[in-house]
Amino acid sequence: MRHGVHLAFLCLSLFAGRMCIQGNQFSNEVSRSDKLSLPGFENLTAGYNKFLRPNFGGDPVQIALTLDIASISSISESDMDYTATIYLRQRWTDPRLVFEGNKSFTLDARLVEFLWVPDTYIVESKTSFLHKVTVGNRLIRLFSNGTVLYALRITTTVACNMDLSKYPMDTQTCKLQLESWGYDGNDVEFSWLRGNDSVRGLENLRLAQYTIQQYFTSVTRSQQETGNYTRLVLQFELQRNVLYFILETYVPSTFLVVLSWVSFWISLDSVPARTCIGEGEGSGRGQHY
Repeated sequence: MRHGVHLAFLCLSLFAGRMCIQGNQFSNEVSRSDKLSLPGFENLTAGYNKFLRPNFGGDPVQIALTLDIASISSISESDMDYTATIYLRQRWTDPRLVFEGNKSFTLDARLVEFLWVPDTYIVESKTSFLHKVTVGNRLIRLFSNGTVLYALRITTTVACNMDLSKYPMDTQTCKLQLESWGYDGNDVEFSWLRGNDSVRGLENLRLAQYTIQQYFTSVTRSQQETGNYTRLVLQFELQRNVLYFILETYVPSTFLVVLSWVSFWISLDSVPARTCIGEGEGSGRGQHY
């Protein structure tokens, strides 16, 4: 009986040892496949200093931008601003991230924390936030020649100075301006990747009170106390829809005025009728305004 127990124990030990060896081989294969799926990524980041820009101490980094305007949710005349959701894409080349092959790899957005990225901000933005559902809406894609694609989904409220002297037959010009916060022209140079074609989505937007007439892009310089900065400008014109205000404002107002005149054709002795018309006109004016 005792020999049988020992024999069973020996068999179990041999089986467990074999399973451990196979498990180690499997984990090694998985680890090897992970390294193959991101060729040299661990080596790329070894000694990589994310606090130093590419070509540190040399020529400025050339950053090309494109924009997709997903929506313009509100335009406020009282606050003189507009709120938009945009897809911002930035491209630059980092020689430290060159690897062999001709493929590109999309990385987990959390790996952004290990790479250098531009400190781009929206000029005249009142509030902005990065969408985080279900995860932070960021994308990093690496190309074998060291090109980095960095994409963000942002909702921002931007100031827009408006001239309302011709309201409601006015046309407003608003801007979306992008600039580096800390790097001046000696370190970073911004450009539009394809000129006016770098911006998409504006022609497809449908707004309740406005029509987007035209838009164009430009590159300017911003001289500040801390240096001379490259600034990218998207300028677009908003023409107010007059028909909307004719139906919502002028037609009801004209109707109420005409209704108030009816009381002049009613006999002076018909006090209840004159009173009802006056009360109806006053009530309608209150509800309308």
